[in-house]
Amino acid sequence: MKRQPPTRPAQGFMLALCATVIGSVALWGCGGSSSTPAVTVNGVAATGAAMSGATITVLCVNGQPNTTQTAADGSYSILATGVFPCMVEARDATHKLHSVATGSGNMATANITPLTEQMVASLSSDSVDTAAFFAAFGASKAATLAPDKLAAAQAQVLADLTANGMDIRALKDLMGDKLVAKTASQSGNAYDQLLDSIAAKPINVRLIAMNDFHGNFAPPSTSNGGSMVLPNGGGGQKVTVGGAAYLATLVKKLRAENPNNILVGAGDSISASPFESMITHDEATVDILNAIGMEVSSVGNHEFDHGSTELLRIQNGGCFPASGTQGVVGADTCLINGAYPGAKFKYLAANVTVTATGKTLLPATYIKRFGSVSVGFIGLTFQGTPTAVSASGVAGLVFQEESAVINQYAAQLKANGVNAVVVLIHQGGQTTATTVNDKTCPGFSGDITPIVDKLSADVDVIVSGHTHQEYVCSVAAKTAKKNILLTSTGYYGGAVSAIDLVLQPNKGLVSVSANTVPVIQADAPANATLPSGFTAVAKEATVDALVSKYKTLSATLAGQGIGSITASLNRALMTVAGVTGRDETAEGAMGDVMADSYLDGVPGGADIAFTNPGGVRADLSYTAPGTVTYAALNTVEPFGNTLSTLTLTGAQILRLLEQQWEAPNNTAKTNAATHAVGRLLQPSRGLTYTYDNNQPAGLPAGQGNRIVAGTLKLNGVAIDPARNYKIVTNSFLASGGDNFKVMATGSHITDTKMLDLDAFIAYFKANSPVSPPVPRVTRLN
Repeated sequence: MKRQPPTRPAQGFMLALCATVIGSVALWGCGGSSSTPAVTVNGVAATGAAMSGATITVLCVNGQPNTTQTAADGSYSILATGVFPCMVEARDATHKLHSVATGSGNMATANITPLTEQMVASLSSDSVDTAAFFAAFGASKAATLAPDKLAAAQAQVLADLTANGMDIRALKDLMGDKLVAKTASQSGNAYDQLLDSIAAKPINVRLIAMNDFHGNFAPPSTSNGGSMVLPNGGGGQKVTVGGAAYLATLVKKLRAENPNNILVGAGDSISASPFESMITHDEATVDILNAIGMEVSSVGNHEFDHGSTELLRIQNGGCFPASGTQGVVGADTCLINGAYPGAKFKYLAANVTVTATGKTLLPATYIKRFGSVSVGFIGLTFQGTPTAVSASGVAGLVFQEESAVINQYAAQLKANGVNAVVVLIHQGGQTTATTVNDKTCPGFSGDITPIVDKLSADVDVIVSGHTHQEYVCSVAAKTAKKNILLTSTGYYGGAVSAIDLVLQPNKGLVSVSANTVPVIQADAPANATLPSGFTAVAKEATVDALVSKYKTLSATLAGQGIGSITASLNRALMTVAGVTGRDETAEGAMGDVMADSYLDGVPGGADIAFTNPGGVRADLSYTAPGTVTYAALNTVEPFGNTLSTLTLTGAQILRLLEQQWEAPNNTAKTNAATHAVGRLLQPSRGLTYTYDNNQPAGLPAGQGNRIVAGTLKLNGVAIDPARNYKIVTNSFLASGGDNFKVMATGSHITDTKMLDLDAFIAYFKANSPVSPPVPRVTRLN
């Protein structure tokens, strides 16, 4: 065996080290010795079978990495520079395992097995990448391997083995007990046979997934995410769903069915939120998700609505900065004993890098260990996020192509020994299903499809979001040459996905299945009787108290009457898989009224106003006497965008409208029932036109031809291609958001600094009672 000659550190450094590393960390070669400290570490690396020819790397306190190779029986011995404790890594083509060497002299035994890997994972907080923990080990981490902590970690591993029915009577010390590994020429001893049993034993793991919660901790309305259709005969049965207190009970129930569980998210947990959450800068939502037990989530586009600095505050904690009437401790921020501790769950952003540093804004991956198996998570948002939020929200950031990033980190996770890779991605698709949990996935399509097609076989499960659709699909991935499970729950907390994995240490993912589980409210009249296989849940008391706390906090301002309506002002709506939500392919009364509020409210006036259909977040439902409150208007328009003005020629307006159906908007939103595609801008009064749905959609920018010639008019007069028109829109669209690039080419682009919500409020104060307007867009065919 080749040994590395130890290098000789300065005596002053040695004395300083001896003074620093004390207590439970034993030193050898300290004092005024002129020799470089070194220790001998030996043991056996095995997974049941010997890890023959594996690379062993030892990293000790005050030492450099030292390497050797294992013999045919997995044994090794190495002289390593430094002092105890040491971290040890064994790496071969399929495994990367870790252990700990410690002792009172200059020699220690450190077997390296899946059990010592499990122990190290516990020492590194159970969710930290053990390879990263090993690479970062040094004097500052020595206390992590103190004897009491090692003893506790070992005891936990042994207790887990006992709980799983393993006979551990022959095992006392994971690192030091005699280990004879099985080879072609020898049988393994009792320790090795235990490793064989562990490697062959399947472990059931449950992922509980959600997406697009958007701060809806209070139950959403039944027309906006608060209902689902369950399979129950021909037409199915509509039930009332949602609400964080009910969600908490369901999560507890699903956890009780399998102790090996984790609650995960696929982005947009916050922002575009109802008033109760928005008024707290979404701190209320984070507090409630902390209480429910969210552990890890990808970012979504809406996590960037208020910029990366605010996203990092949401993750790490701290009060919202004081500005005017906002940022008042105890009123709208730092509502937990005068503090905001941040999200306990970890946000992941694998494809979001900071331009100035080239590093990811947030971690890319997260590892969760369940006894002898582990699951690696990769979290990311869609590459087009900069087109879906205001430019200020993504300033200084780069959003990478999704599949290449996923493949990079999936390979890294598998190389580091995880048994399954789960992608949490804020991008999705849609089906034409009429009830939830239709696993035939009729007509599945969407922007997630080309991403899945390029993924490697290292990916096992995809939890998706963004489209606000519900599905459980097994998708044939072209590059991976296998089917990959793909799920999405819908939106606003109306359901979760229960994803059940069977993992085997020596095989990886053995099987996977999933179901959408609706959050069915037990006290809702519509839910008195349910189809077989579905269960209603009551409110969980702790989370219900938090919901009440934050609703009370917002009640005074929320309940103020702003104006009134004569009838419901709805968005264009569609029902997919039993879930009713907005239809962005069509015009809706609510969007038209919002555009009218821009037109009337912008300082200096304008000729035409547009708003994007995705920015119209809710309906105003009529209940006598038709009062409209501040909270209701905020729920419809929650983003806090400002109004921007710009100048477009008549020719540019025509091109802008054609971008509603040109690529890529033609695939971003679809309605299978009406055969409509694209994003239909909601126009202000006076602007009218007709489009022909038989004309092709999806043409490249500048080539669309759906607007019927001669129909594009303003106040009954044909739009002049050469004339300049003053446009008002929100700051998101003004920067070219939702792929309406023509907006960004306008001249005299000016941010008025007026909040869109302020214009909305002023409109209702001036024009109430407000009635649904006459449609402005006519569709042929």
